[in-house]
Amino acid sequence: MNDNEKNYDMKMKLLYIIGLWGCLSLFGCGDDDNLSPSNLDGDWYVLTDSEDPLDHLRYTVYQTYGVPVFYNDTIGSQNRGTDYAGLPITYYEVLNPNYSIESSSVYAKYELSYDREAITAGVEFIRDEVLPRLVSSKLYPRSFLLVNKLTLNASPTSSYPHEECAYRGMMTSCVSLVEEIGGMTDAEIKRMACEIVAEEYTTYLMENVSSLLEAFLNVCRAEVTSVNLYALALTSSSTPPYVDDLEEYGFLSYNKEAQYNVSSKRVTTVGERADVVDYVTEVLMEDDEAFETEYGSYEYVMKKYELMKTAMENLKAALK
Repeated sequence: MNDNEKNYDMKMKLLYIIGLWGCLSLFGCGDDDNLSPSNLDGDWYVLTDSEDPLDHLRYTVYQTYGVPVFYNDTIGSQNRGTDYAGLPITYYEVLNPNYSIESSSVYAKYELSYDREAITAGVEFIRDEVLPRLVSSKLYPRSFLLVNKLTLNASPTSSYPHEECAYRGMMTSCVSLVEEIGGMTDAEIKRMACEIVAEEYTTYLMENVSSLLEAFLNVCRAEVTSVNLYALALTSSSTPPYVDDLEEYGFLSYNKEAQYNVSSKRVTTVGERADVVDYVTEVLMEDDEAFETEYGSYEYVMKKYELMKTAMENLKAALK
């Protein structure tokens, strides 16, 4: 084959490639023009009105605050065609309090309630006691899930599970004891509401404005002793040593996910998040007199209480 024939052959191949590319582009553009949304990613957190009294109540709360309150962890379903055998494929959206980008472990387990009267009282509790205490929509969780029982540290390998009234997850915030709310006293209602709200404030504080907590956290990090006291196992021979009253070290509670044995003098202090939740709860209670009556003799507790009050005041001012 001479040079002219080679050049002709190369030109024809090039023209063929260009023509093929043009056809593919033309058909591709035609397909793009007919694109439509798959509707596979609907917003499962949008509530619509209902003639059912309970679901209508939930809708009114959603209208006011934009936060859905669920009592079933399956919050929606969707038909997604058929499988190879011609059977329908149904997708179910399920709330998972344990959902995390970083971990697949089971920390929270719960039992749903099927008592509609109790659930109604639970929705009213969220509406009247919880949401009004959250001063900004920035503090709102993605949703609330009302449950009858909530167990944390619930992994099968855990030796120390414990029951709580609230847990803040990425998909939802669980609120427990729904079947007990109707029989609670006003004081019990207030404390439970403050404990739930404290989870939301703590999440925002630690994830968005952690600088507001530095003075508070530094008390137990470095001021009480030279040792960081957070999540520290204390025994009679540890440094610092075990004490009967953790308030002496500035704590309001102990770590429920580790061994606590008074007779053998063994206890573990809480981590930073749990400590913040404890103090935010007390600040939200707005009862300085009662707090001082109970803890006034503990220097570091009183100091941390005042520091948390300042942090909360600064946060609320920033959120306005």
